[in-house]
Amino acid sequence: MAIKQKINLRNFGLGLLGLGFIAFIIIGMLHEISQAPWQFVSILIGFIGAIIAFASNWQIQIRNEQKPKKIEIYEKIINFFFDSLFAEKINQKPKTEEELVKGFVEMTPDIILWASDDVLKNYIKFRQNTQSSDIFLFGEMLLAMRKDLGHQNHNLTKQEILGTFVNDIPQK
Repeated sequence: MAIKQKINLRNFGLGLLGLGFIAFIIIGMLHEISQAPWQFVSILIGFIGAIIAFASNWQIQIRNEQKPKKIEIYEKIINFFFDSLFAEKINQKPKTEEELVKGFVEMTPDIILWASDDVLKNYIKFRQNTQSSDIFLFGEMLLAMRKDLGHQNHNLTKQEILGTFVNDIPQK
């Protein structure tokens, strides 16, 4: 416990020192602004632009690093649902209730950690749905997965995406 307190105290001290240094620079610049206001404005605009570019690139880098893991998880989810829905059509034994529960238990932690908010919300709705025949929630989840991976989904509906593997989708 004492080590954590020392680290927190050190971080607080360093943060306070950094803020003091930044305040010193700002006060110095404000003092000199009356002599060269346009240079100050140029530097300020450049600094703000650099911060925005850095933040934007950082978000893109994080998204690009997460994308392969998301693809892997989304493929597992889609394959699990396809195997469950179409087992009989491809001459396989349908999954037992125990296998379905095990599949959901295995995929849920990955969805919680890696899926976007929209995918997670649609997964929760799908899991809490008492009508097992409502495949439209699965269609919404598929669209959310596509959006999370960078697809635009322009004019693509849940009926159309479900129509890629189910022939008789009713219009809802």
